[in-house]
Amino acid sequence: EEISRSRAARGLSTTPIRAGTTPGKPAPPPSAAGEMDAVKMERIKASEKALRDTLLGAVRVVIITLSLITSYQIRLFAVERYGRVIHEFDPWFNFRATQYLVDNGWNKFFTWYDHSVWYPLGRPVGTTIYPGMQVTAASIYHVLTGWLGVDVSLNDVCVFLPAGFSILACIFTGGIAFEAAVKGRKWSAFTAGCGLMSIIPAHLMRSVAGAFDNECIAVTAMTATFYWWVRSLRDEKSWPIAFIAALSYFYMVAAWGGDTFV
Repeated sequence: EEISRSRAARGLSTTPIRAGTTPGKPAPPPSAAGEMDAVKMERIKASEKALRDTLLGAVRVVIITLSLITSYQIRLFAVERYGRVIHEFDPWFNFRATQYLVDNGWNKFFTWYDHSVWYPLGRPVGTTIYPGMQVTAASIYHVLTGWLGVDVSLNDVCVFLPAGFSILACIFTGGIAFEAAVKGRKWSAFTAGCGLMSIIPAHLMRSVAGAFDNECIAVTAMTATFYWWVRSLRDEKSWPIAFIAALSYFYMVAAWGGDTFV
């Protein structure tokens, strides 16, 4: 302190003298080499992270694509072995009802009283079934043949409908996993959800090509209902999506009596 006072009395700087410097001269500015090295390292790390994220994204896209393709192909086993035929008992009735809808229109379908079943009483088919599947198959058939000009039979539409809807079920299941996952793991969860849903036996056995039964589209409608509902809860501005969830639920109720599970 006394040295500083004496230096101040003589008009000299009171700044402490750094080692390697000459008294009375200002210290040289710190070297910029260290800062440049730090910036360079940050750029290298950012480039590596970007490359890693790009590769990981490409891998996810490949896995998702393969999952959806596999989901469709493994359900064509019966078609590849036995041809484009509808199997089991209920699918044949569903196909017959769909054929009646296509041939006679909506009004006659919903007032159709079938005297060839439930003998001797008969059955009011239009009011004792879940018509969602028949309406879906008939609508797809009319779009393909009437609007797009595709030469396809109603039998083929009904045969391949379960396998086609399995792809949508995989996408909606992946969407549920995406919404439930933590930030940074959402797309990985979406990929895993699609992969698992494409091969899970509980879904596979109800969506084989030719199994034209209610569950083949109802499972897709159920997963869609769950997805849109969870999606509507993402933030405060997402509440209008709840209306889409309601429409999905209505569609599922129209397609299958298993709506009680929802």
